[in-house]
Amino acid sequence: MDTKELEKFCPWARRELIDAVDLRCRRFALDPDGLAANPADSDVVAGRVLSPQEKAQRAKLAECIGARGYDAFRDQMAYTWFNRFAAIRFMEIHGYLPSYVRMFSNSEDGSFRPDSISCAADLDLPGLDKTEILNLMVKGDDEGVFRRVIVAQCNELAECLPEVFGQVDDADALTLPDGLLNSSEHSVLYHMVEDIPEEVWDNVEVLGWMYQFYNAELKNEFFKSKRKASAADIAPATQLFTPEWIVRYMVENSLGRLWMLNHPESRLRERMEYYIEPDADHEDFIHVESPEDITLCDPACGSGHILSYAYELLYAIYEECGYVSREIPELILTKNLSGYEVDPRAAQIASLVLALRAREHDRRFFRRDVRADVHVLESVPLEEGETGLPKKLAEELSHLGEIGSLLTPTDEDMNAIRAELASRAGDLFAAATKDGLEGALEACEALRRRFDVVVANPPYMGSSSFNPFMSGWVKKNYPDVKSDLFSSFIVRIMSFANPHGEVGIMCPFVWMFIGSYEKLRNLLIDEKTLTSLIQLEYSGFAGATVPICTFTFHNSKIDGYQGGYIRLSDFVGANVQAPKALEAIKNPACGWFYRRDASTFHQIPGSPISYWLRDSAIAAFAKGTCLSNLSYLAQGLKCGDSAAFTRSWFEVSKSKTLPSDTQHAGVNRKWHFMLDGGDYRKWYGNQLDVVNWEVDGKDIKSFKDSAGKLRSRVQNERFYHQPGCLTWSALTSGPISIRICETNTICGGAGYYIVPVGDDAQPYILGILNSSIMRYLKTALSPTLNNEVGDLKRLPIFLNEQSLTPINSLVEKCLEETKLDWDSFETSWGFKRHPLV
Repeated sequence: MDTKELEKFCPWARRELIDAVDLRCRRFALDPDGLAANPADSDVVAGRVLSPQEKAQRAKLAECIGARGYDAFRDQMAYTWFNRFAAIRFMEIHGYLPSYVRMFSNSEDGSFRPDSISCAADLDLPGLDKTEILNLMVKGDDEGVFRRVIVAQCNELAECLPEVFGQVDDADALTLPDGLLNSSEHSVLYHMVEDIPEEVWDNVEVLGWMYQFYNAELKNEFFKSKRKASAADIAPATQLFTPEWIVRYMVENSLGRLWMLNHPESRLRERMEYYIEPDADHEDFIHVESPEDITLCDPACGSGHILSYAYELLYAIYEECGYVSREIPELILTKNLSGYEVDPRAAQIASLVLALRAREHDRRFFRRDVRADVHVLESVPLEEGETGLPKKLAEELSHLGEIGSLLTPTDEDMNAIRAELASRAGDLFAAATKDGLEGALEACEALRRRFDVVVANPPYMGSSSFNPFMSGWVKKNYPDVKSDLFSSFIVRIMSFANPHGEVGIMCPFVWMFIGSYEKLRNLLIDEKTLTSLIQLEYSGFAGATVPICTFTFHNSKIDGYQGGYIRLSDFVGANVQAPKALEAIKNPACGWFYRRDASTFHQIPGSPISYWLRDSAIAAFAKGTCLSNLSYLAQGLKCGDSAAFTRSWFEVSKSKTLPSDTQHAGVNRKWHFMLDGGDYRKWYGNQLDVVNWEVDGKDIKSFKDSAGKLRSRVQNERFYHQPGCLTWSALTSGPISIRICETNTICGGAGYYIVPVGDDAQPYILGILNSSIMRYLKTALSPTLNNEVGDLKRLPIFLNEQSLTPINSLVEKCLEETKLDWDSFETSWGFKRHPLV
């Protein structure tokens, strides 16, 4: 889908609608200043005498504003109208409106000349007063006609789609923006019709994209602010629309896999392009006879993209089994699909998407009073001491809108809520608390369900963005995966899925390699079965700035299972990821498709998911000696403020700089050379920076913030100025590159130390680490841009006396050549003249 116009339109529409709703509220003195000057029961507002009806409308809205806060109310109403407009626009294009009349456009040319105005007197819509409409038409008040038609159309749709349309009563209608028929630069409806081509509305996924782009500015603002995530931040900050091809891969290799294993004769295989053939010799699965028996859940469903494709695949299964077409949609929505979401706005879209999917196959679906099973997990405010619930449970329910599906209610929790409800039977003075408890009970009952298939693109948020409650709660409840929401969700999903169920997940691929996720890897390898995995290239997903993978697993252990793995790391760009994945599936001999038993990953230190390694490379980790046994590896100096303490060597006085080849002892100079990472470069070089280390770093060692907290970290000082050290760049876009440290240098925070043990060890280890073999093995430990100490510690080194002399000799030649090369640059301390002069 081409989303360029949506990406421009939706953030703009959000701003325009917020301003338009704000203007309507100010007109009726509903803004904070207006309400302060004109209480809710005022008869006159801004010199205007209110009718009894207007007075009642205003009083109701004032009550809502008092409960939510003005900004939250204004923003919510803006989004509500955006949702309603988008839903009506989709339905009018597809002919889904009960009247079959285009509300916003002209049926002949598609322009912004609504058919609904010209035939308003003939529309049979609830609450539409035809006499009033005729009077407005006689007066030529098209705007008045259009406003009343839109409200009536929303009310008609509210009967079948209450999650999106609700009941637009008179108070709600008060916030409907002015100038709906304008063709100006500020008209949202005009630009929705004229700027977004009708073909963009062909697929129902357009509604999901609109939701994401509507929230794009909120998401950017949150991450720029670097604040801790409040409950209101979590939804816009973590919502990410899943690309269609990844959705298809996950659903086909979980739901589709379950059906194919049960029914190998099924022709469903023909429509599943991204289906990876299972290991036929090692299979285990839940036995399913009828499609009605399958349950599928998305525990973080967002706007419902995964549920939408699951609906499509389930429809094909039902159809193959001979079910009547018009009966299938209701069966899918009532028996098969469930979703959970903390953002009511996203849940509205998910419910709408599934209803529109159903309407596609059943023209009478909107009359059947069928609702999609999408649960909104909202917080249940419970003041301390207000109920007899255990403190932990009451606190969790009060933050349910933040932790969402991560909550796993216990039997004790359920009994406590039921007992509290029973104790309040007949208590008319605690109706609000009782309603809250009933909502909590319903949510907890839903969260205790288990499913045959679970598919999710869980939220991504690092622990550094957690608010105090979220941080403490995740650490306590998901201690082994506490560093990010996505990893906590992976563990939670294991309990959402039935034993022997099928799971599909999209998430950052850091869990495959980084040490902090080793326990998660071990859990997946030892207790579950990785059935397939696709690792995308760094820029392979346009929707996020994190490296992504998508994988499926069987929710129990199958010994010896050979999973199918696809490595797209060599194919740059989001546009080529899907075609290359398809190519690998169709032709496993392509060179980037692999089969691997996940238990072999345990042969590599840290158990990284390095599926592409040759057997000989995996064996090398078992046979070699870890680099950490032959060298010290350590971080260097972090001065706390580079601008204050570091310079380029040519920015300071030469007389105050300690030459890098001078012994440090007894020589007191202010500026000392510091190797602090830098560009990809092997053997020698990147000696550009100097650091203020006067009087053994006195100023850095005493550098504190305004609160008296030490900002600097003087780490591993015993290696400063020592001969025989090596260094590398902690962050580089190229492969790892090792360089020697001159005798008198300090390594910085981005340039780590390797200190070989033994006088003759330095050149040998330098040569081995800069070899293509080590480059290959290092990617197995971590293919990310970070080259951390823990990764290098695990590299296997083979000590071979026969190779010692020739390797050392080659290293000396490399050092000699690269030193000459480095000194040919004018930025080198050792520069004398350019080699071409």
